[in-house]
Amino acid sequence: MELSGATNVLLVTLLVPVSAILLGSLFLNESLQAIHFAGMLLIALGLSAIDGRLWKRNKLAKA
Repeated sequence: MELSGATNVLLVTLLVPVSAILLGSLFLNESLQAIHFAGMLLIALGLSAIDGRLWKRNKLAKA
């Protein structure tokens, strides 16, 4: 895809903490707290803002 580039590849590194939290709760029976979900939400919002495709699509749909 022509929109793929180094920035989009680097976005994957932001998923490491989310994966660690989810795998820790699944396999190590660690408890999930509200702060974990808040952090995952912030990461998701940051990823969508950096990537920009979702936000551009919403702009086009409103126009």
